[in-house]
Amino acid sequence: MTRLLLCGVYKPYGVQDDTGEALCTMELLNNQVTREQGIHSPRSSNPSFGLYLLAENLNVPVTVLDFPTWEEFTREIDTGGYSHVGISFIVPNVLKARRMAEYIRKAAPRAKIILGGHGTAIPGIRELVDCDEVCHGEGVAWLRHYFGEETDRPIVHPVVESAVNGYVYGAPLLGKAGILIPGVGCQNSCRFCSTSHKFDRKYTPFLATGEEMFEACRKAEQVLGVDDFGVIDENFCKEPARARELLAEMERNGKAYSFSIFSSAETLAVLGIDFLLRLGVNFIWIGVESKANLFEKTRGVDLHRLVAELQDHGISVLASSILFLEHHDKKTIHEDIEWALSLESDFSQFMGLGPTPGTQLYRDYEAAGKLLAGIPWPKKHGQDEIWFHHPEFTLPESARYLKDAFVRKYEEQGPGVLAMAHTAVKGYLALRAEIEDREKKGLAWDPETMRYVQGQAPAPDPFMRLRLERVKKTALMFRPALGAMMRYAPNARAEAKCRKVMAMYREAFGPMSLTDRLKAMAVRVFALRESRRIRKEGVVMRQPPTRRVTYPERKAVARCPVQREAMIA
Repeated sequence: MTRLLLCGVYKPYGVQDDTGEALCTMELLNNQVTREQGIHSPRSSNPSFGLYLLAENLNVPVTVLDFPTWEEFTREIDTGGYSHVGISFIVPNVLKARRMAEYIRKAAPRAKIILGGHGTAIPGIRELVDCDEVCHGEGVAWLRHYFGEETDRPIVHPVVESAVNGYVYGAPLLGKAGILIPGVGCQNSCRFCSTSHKFDRKYTPFLATGEEMFEACRKAEQVLGVDDFGVIDENFCKEPARARELLAEMERNGKAYSFSIFSSAETLAVLGIDFLLRLGVNFIWIGVESKANLFEKTRGVDLHRLVAELQDHGISVLASSILFLEHHDKKTIHEDIEWALSLESDFSQFMGLGPTPGTQLYRDYEAAGKLLAGIPWPKKHGQDEIWFHHPEFTLPESARYLKDAFVRKYEEQGPGVLAMAHTAVKGYLALRAEIEDREKKGLAWDPETMRYVQGQAPAPDPFMRLRLERVKKTALMFRPALGAMMRYAPNARAEAKCRKVMAMYREAFGPMSLTDRLKAMAVRVFALRESRRIRKEGVVMRQPPTRRVTYPERKAVARCPVQREAMIA
């Protein structure tokens, strides 16, 4: 009987050994966004979303094993009776995938090994990791074809949380969000982008219409109780018709879902702030890359104005920059760091230019003889030394430049969570005032022009009133942590910013409620314990819980203690 096991690489993560590297902790924010922010850095891990999408869309029996220990993985192989085992991994984790394949060959020699994920682009992957098949491109269609199933039947969207094992200031986070995967790939085709090249520089939609997206949201709300969603799509609003349909469905059904998205700058400039707010976008990851405007997606866009306008309306911005580009020397790299910081985005990501296998950049550098030999795959993750020859920088220098850029962001502009709180309360005040002003003037939303236009008479906007309550909920989420932000502020500048934000909260919502005061006290206790752990251990590591889900039964078993109730809603 055909039985498929889909699994990611085993934990512990963030441990220096012969298969792993200390900076690879399976934590997106703490690894490469709020790096160097210590106790202020939100901590969480993202499930392996693709595995659940694959499992949901196959007819063969499938088990997903996410974040297993080595012992859990080997026990699954020993007792599962699987005919096929799929291992998903990224480039830095290829040695873990190799060890897993070696064990499968020994313990279950009849099982077919299928490799998937971005790590499969490594040259000579079949020689590096023993396997029977390598899944390239879009995985659902590939696996359906492999198992002899219909490849063109509709996609069933999985119900998955966007993050697990969440903490901030040592306090466990109760608030949950769902995940949406509208499609994969990106037409912008930046030469360094692994995602774009993995999917042949094309966009493949899974949720092709706004109605399909809305139904995926509603299903997640029913199962998980969530109304906030992370959207895993390289450039979600690049398909504006779908986004407009989604908004229409929400208005029709009275659902003010909110979304964290990835988007290019030129797409945002076309859509406009009114549409983004009405749609419910509350967080945007923008690739700003470099002040040199090397990429079409940023040309002609006033990024300072765009970021400020988004934040003024309550949309937090993560601006991602690339260091060690071809034009960078000791002067221009500092200019780019200064420019990135001058955007004053809530978060800044600094990544070292990475010629990753499968990309055009990798092919160009390989042809030019720029790739350095002898650097192990686990170190090729973009947050340490570069792995190619750059005429202006040594390898140790590259690691220092990256770290120093994150330190400057933290020391000069304060913690990212404080910036998010500031953006959230500022946006609430602005949206409340704008709604009241539009209602008095009789302005109504025009879905065709995606702008507010003069109506017949002053009238309420029930949907935006609903949206305002959702924005209020987001803003109040940060309030109990403001005391901890003040207590552990890195300097006087951050303290002053925290006082300013606290005053804005009092203006917007009045004095803290008894519940919020109790939460704030609890956060201070958690933060005190966390700060002591940091002083003792240097870095507090929390491994994500193992999750095992079987399909078609779809029974989830979390192999971890139940998390304590969070002190921050």
